[in-house]
Amino acid sequence: MEFGITGPAQSDNLFHFTGRVGERPSDVPRPIQEMTPEERLDAIIGERILRAFPPFGTTAPCVCFSESPPEHLAFLIDGGRVKPWGIVISRAQMVKAGGGSVAYVPDQVYEYFKNTGMGHWAVRVGPGSSWMHEREWRLPCLKVSRVRLMTLKAILIGDETWRPSLVERSDPRSPGTRLMDFPPLWQESPIWVWDRSSKSVIPHPPGSLC
Repeated sequence: MEFGITGPAQSDNLFHFTGRVGERPSDVPRPIQEMTPEERLDAIIGERILRAFPPFGTTAPCVCFSESPPEHLAFLIDGGRVKPWGIVISRAQMVKAGGGSVAYVPDQVYEYFKNTGMGHWAVRVGPGSSWMHEREWRLPCLKVSRVRLMTLKAILIGDETWRPSLVERSDPRSPGTRLMDFPPLWQESPIWVWDRSSKSVIPHPPGSLC
């Protein structure tokens, strides 16, 4: 899917961060809220599933992502707004799955979105709502509350020594035999390690951190 030229203020990288600083929507179960960023990422990689919850101000379950060019990614992480843990998909993957970027609109326009049942496609801009520091994309999950992850553009981690929990799978060399190994998603995906000194990611090819 071709979207044309991506300018320097834009990015094809959409990040679903597993460590956000601040409140979480009340619909997120307490056990998930109490997880560390690493634990949430570990569960996503192991289960190959993203769970959807209603964002602030909406009732429709969505999986939320942030479009972040390199400098803006550094701004979010270095400014303490997010932790460098999560997954990355492309804009094409998002649109193909039925998602897209949200509109940042004033109160009266936001009410129009809500009254037409499209409130999950907009973020209110007004008193008590300050979310314009990021460009948000959402994948609505109106019929199911979870998304099965097939492929990722990358996995973002904040510690090069970190590894996900091992999972049980079939041994391709010995039919009927089970073994413990890194999750397939970890083995199949590029791994981006956040480097604090350079304030950028260091990419590692799939399988190189197994």
